[in-house]
Amino acid sequence: MEKIGKGLFGYKKQEVNQLIEEAVVKTEDLLEKIQIQEKQIEFLERQVSYYQKSEANLRNFLESSAGNPMKIKETALIESERILKEARQNADRIISDAMEQAEKLETKKLKIEKDLRSHKNQLRTIIEQETDIMEQIEDLEMGN
Repeated sequence: MEKIGKGLFGYKKQEVNQLIEEAVVKTEDLLEKIQIQEKQIEFLERQVSYYQKSEANLRNFLESSAGNPMKIKETALIESERILKEARQNADRIISDAMEQAEKLETKKLKIEKDLRSHKNQLRTIIEQETDIMEQIEDLEMGN
């Protein structure tokens, strides 16, 4: 934690305010990154859905082409299996990457929240100490 200089009546208010502002800005930046990652995850989930629909369409096509010659059907089946395998591999990779990114972002978010709580508690303690000092100064001034 940065050191905050002391002034006549305790910690320098400007430095305390600057420290708080920096913490807020960093928190907002990280929350914005989390929102971007969540949008990317939604996009990737839509892609997975698209591949699943393509798979269903290919299966329907193969089932409806029963009247066509066997060679065409066999070739189409082989090709559809290849496409499905590739789509599944891509979907698995995309989902895995998205989950990994989401886990990292969640970890970062939790750390930020913990740090923010810690900073708030530290600031609260500083303010309470400053208030006590101000009261002691006022008591001393009234005693004179």
